Amino acid sequence: MIDSSSIENQAARQVLVCQYRTCRKDGSARILADLQYASPPDVVVTACGCMGLCGSGPMVLVTPEKMYYWHVKPSQVGVLVEQHLIAGKPIKSMLHRRLHLEPDQFV
Repeated sequence: MIDSSSIENQAARQVLVCQYRTCRKDGSARILADLQYASPPDVVVTACGCMGLCGSGPMVLVTPEKMYYWHVKPSQVGVLVEQHLIAGKPIKSMLHRRLHLEPDQFV
């Protein structure tokens, strides 16, 4: 597992892309490269180890908001950069369902 408190102290906004076995098998190396290329200069994009969500990858974590994106595809990187990293609007349809539950799901 990653220690998010140490991550938050390193940069105002950071994007972590899991590079552990399952995520790499699912294409996370390409997601990492695409995010490093497309992200704004004030965003640090780095590789990380396992986030403990194997089978949900490629996993991308945006801090300090602690937004976990799952099953990220190369075609979604541009939208992630434009909408979340630049405009500051998380993409609800891409957020990990178990970690970002909507209040109306408890009805």
